[in-house]
Amino acid sequence: MKNQSRINLLKEVKTAVNTASFSPTEGRIKEAKALVSDLMSYVESLEAPKAKSSKKKRKQRKGKATPSTKVADRQEKAFHGRPDTPVTPRKVKHTASVEEARKSAQEVSDKSGATARAKRRTEAVSKALTKEAVASPADVTPPSASEARMADLEAKIEALLALQAMGHVDLTSRNENEVLFSDLPFDPTSTL
Repeated sequence: MKNQSRINLLKEVKTAVNTASFSPTEGRIKEAKALVSDLMSYVESLEAPKAKSSKKKRKQRKGKATPSTKVADRQEKAFHGRPDTPVTPRKVKHTASVEEARKSAQEVSDKSGATARAKRRTEAVSKALTKEAVASPADVTPPSASEARMADLEAKIEALLALQAMGHVDLTSRNENEVLFSDLPFDPTSTL
């Protein structure tokens, strides 16, 4: 019933305000004001909603493990010796041992073959140094022009590859038809 009276009151206010605004007369304006004041008194008579007390947050209950979680825990335990359980922090913190870290790093290097490669490399360098020291300057022949050019090109290629590896040079940005003046065996500016 309250809802119906509110709807009727709103309809009456709407029609009274519309008639007063489209064809205003003294009586219509008074009637609209009276209906608007009735609506205001209705709104003021409404009670404010009571503040609801916040419910206490409930902790989630630990449920029984489902068959699928049991299977997963069994598989984890078979894989690495213990099931996945909540991790509890240790009371005594771990301290790093430099000696243990050095030993484990050495083991990794041994198993990956890095130490053997480094050993072979140092032996090769030492052999090359001893060969250079033994060789006399008379034995060394000057490289021919083509050998010197090839060595220069190889050095340039290695430098470009090193720059590309560091990300400084993008070799794909050059057009295939472009030729740099420095790549030519002659100076093209001198013939102009």
